[in-house]
Amino acid sequence: MFYFIKGKIYLKTPTYVIIENNGVGYFVEVSLQTSQRIEEGEEIMLYLSHFVSEDKINLYGFKEKEERELFQLLVTVPGIGPKVALRILSGLTTEEIYHGIVSEDVNIFKNVPGIGKKTAERMIVELKQKVEKIPILVDNYKEKELISNAIEALIILGYKRREALNVVMEVVKDYKDHKKSLTIEELIKEALKKMSWKKG
Repeated sequence: MFYFIKGKIYLKTPTYVIIENNGVGYFVEVSLQTSQRIEEGEEIMLYLSHFVSEDKINLYGFKEKEERELFQLLVTVPGIGPKVALRILSGLTTEEIYHGIVSEDVNIFKNVPGIGKKTAERMIVELKQKVEKIPILVDNYKEKELISNAIEALIILGYKRREALNVVMEVVKDYKDHKKSLTIEELIKEALKKMSWKKG
């Protein structure tokens, strides 16, 4: 089983890349989400999923582990194959997909081409309990929601978005380095402290 590939991006398009690894070029299909995060000529690592058909092996690559996890869950839903799963991951972020599933919000998926109401409902029924049991998806969603809420709170208090983002990310990194969890109240409080020190 392929888990990841490291190499240089020989060619990049919105839907696939060719990665050179030890003199061999690997054709790897990607979502728009992954394609936007990589550059031609860049040395990268992509997490892989692969599907074997009668005449070929298809490789699917993802910049983030969370995206790979969601892809592998999506293809377990009846009627959603690799191509449709990539389409979903191209039209929505991993956070939007996770939120749509756990909150049972069919409307989040309505703008993805080829995903009708029935397919979205089936996806939610099939995956809700599964996504809630994958720590990397849960933690990633909760952290980004926490950061977003803290930034919005600081903007309401009169700080500029860029300033708020930079300070919030500093606080989050500090807490991660010390392996501590963080509440929204603590995050805002620590961010305000840092801002006052910088202005002082």
